[in-house]
Amino acid sequence: MRKLLTFALLVFLSLFAFAQQKPEPFGLKLGISTKEETMNVIEKEGGRVVNSGYKVIKGDVINPNVEGVEVERLPVDNLVSATFWFFKGRLYKIEYLFPLSMNKEEFYVISEQLRKKYGNPRRYVRPYLADGVAEWNFGDVRMSLIAPWASWSMYLIYEHTPTAREVEKSDQEVFNKETAKPKRGL
Repeated sequence: MRKLLTFALLVFLSLFAFAQQKPEPFGLKLGISTKEETMNVIEKEGGRVVNSGYKVIKGDVINPNVEGVEVERLPVDNLVSATFWFFKGRLYKIEYLFPLSMNKEEFYVISEQLRKKYGNPRRYVRPYLADGVAEWNFGDVRMSLIAPWASWSMYLIYEHTPTAREVEKSDQEVFNKETAKPKRGL
């Protein structure tokens, strides 16, 4: 019995030894890093802000609680741009945009790099007559590599899932409030 307990404890502890850390691109912590901290890191890394603004929910309805900052020139191989998303001043999502060729080779290269660093994805779909998807979960952070089948662009998305749920709720509240207002001239 004692040997069995010792074996079970070793197996349990070994699972923690192989557990991967949450992704922290450029040392940024999703759900924790502030906009100011993020902008300082972007500047330090040589990034250049090319666009920013509030999240468009639908049509002309925007959510002033959610702000996106598009950045170019970050030191990531083949990166076209990155968009850093903030909810009430806290970083909750990073979207990397990469070019994608017809043979989807870029998907295989990046998914293999991520696999080496973070282990096997919990979900994997080859980009053959379907959207390519590789997805990892790290507790409250989800990382997704997405290669749409009919696209010249591929996305690597880091997302703090509890905050993403708050953003969805905020979007719905803002949308309901804005669309409930009487429209002039109708």
